[in-house]
Amino acid sequence: MTTAAAPLMASGPHRLSARAYIGAHRERRHSNRVLHGHPSPVLWRHTDIPVPAVLRARASDLDQAPKRLNLYVATPYCLPTNPDRCGFCLFPSEIYEGRPQLDRYLGYLEREGELYRPFLEGSPLTSVYFGGGTSNLYRADQYARLLLGVRNLFTVQGGDTEVTLEGIPQLFTFEKLDAMRTAGCTRISIGVQQLEDDMIAMSGRKQKAAQVFDAIAWCHRLGLAVSVDLIFGWPRQTTTRMLRDLRAIVDAGVDHLTHYELNVGGRTDFALNRRHELPAVAETLEMYRTGRDFLCENGYRQVTTYDWERVGRPRSELLYEDEWRHRLGTGPDPSATRSQTWGWGFAGISHFFGGRADRGWTYINHARVADYFEALDAGRFPIERGFHYVDEADFRLTMLFQMLISMGVDRALYASISDVDVVDEFREIWDAMVELGWVRVTPERVELISDGVFYTPLVQSLVAQNRVLELRRGVFAGARS
Repeated sequence: MTTAAAPLMASGPHRLSARAYIGAHRERRHSNRVLHGHPSPVLWRHTDIPVPAVLRARASDLDQAPKRLNLYVATPYCLPTNPDRCGFCLFPSEIYEGRPQLDRYLGYLEREGELYRPFLEGSPLTSVYFGGGTSNLYRADQYARLLLGVRNLFTVQGGDTEVTLEGIPQLFTFEKLDAMRTAGCTRISIGVQQLEDDMIAMSGRKQKAAQVFDAIAWCHRLGLAVSVDLIFGWPRQTTTRMLRDLRAIVDAGVDHLTHYELNVGGRTDFALNRRHELPAVAETLEMYRTGRDFLCENGYRQVTTYDWERVGRPRSELLYEDEWRHRLGTGPDPSATRSQTWGWGFAGISHFFGGRADRGWTYINHARVADYFEALDAGRFPIERGFHYVDEADFRLTMLFQMLISMGVDRALYASISDVDVVDEFREIWDAMVELGWVRVTPERVELISDGVFYTPLVQSLVAQNRVLELRRGVFAGARS
């Protein structure tokens, strides 16, 4: 059972005031939390996840509260680069050596699917996302097998199920894209990051700008929706160079862009060897402002902290991303989650959130291919670790994080989760942010505005600081015992 709601902004000996926290952190780099929310995976301590019980609870809930299911399918491999992992990537991956790796991996994906079949067979899918590693490493003939594996387990609802595949520009060909479309893909996400040769060369990638525009043109020709990822805050990047890339992508007719600040961390090359070449936070803030204004002036609307969509599209084609951020629904119990995600494959992350009686689980599959294979060889669910939302505070925070990424908190919806008003609960924070011009508070919503959108990760850290301190103390105490 979950614990009763408790204030998340209670004072304590280690908590900075909101104004002091903002002052101490606004010139520091913050990592975005698009995928993980709260808490960070470093705080996931459970290693024995009761998957059958989790999924039986999900099946029981379906009778009372229909849930949308979204599928993430991971590919573990990437092309070798120098520096390793494109110099900046924090996602787990292993080096691609040839087609036999992919054939073997597809076989293990199918084996994992059989473990889940008793619980998920026939479930209708709202969206499917093939991520990485690098999901366009497969040869053209392998995409039919990849999508057949999905259809053999789930119900893919024709034009209603969005099916996205992401990849890097130099591995897209017309033949591959046609095979993806024929297999059932409806959207292609291209990880461009940078267009200029000298900029992308820092990552060790071999891509050229011409490959980006060829892939976009082929998608248009085949009737595939296309989205593009661009990063700002890159080493040696200037606002002028960033704007040149944005203009080229807009002129190419791309309707959806993810434009986000570089994450710098871990033992990546950019963190260890290029930190001195990174723009200062004040410079990346100016890049954000300039990019925002340019996109607004050129017919785009901002739908999240990072995502932009051309105005006038008949429907959003960022369905998978929207499902991540809008877990809750309407109905007799709006606090019950309506959207869940199963992460299938290497390092796949699953979110099986529940209702008030049990807020559910988040867990990640093994992030080493050998461990993933070994678990399946032994007939086990290939899960590395997870987090059980037994404390209501953690569930409230993960939902709040997702609302903030969408730039606004629905006060009534948040109250249905927590039995408290988000303005009352975090009044000190909102008051400080109103003074800075980062937030607008209305009777219905708390909205991030102006530079507040850029500082979304800082705001997330601020609202969670007390709870994160508690969780860290628990982790460290457990490590010592």
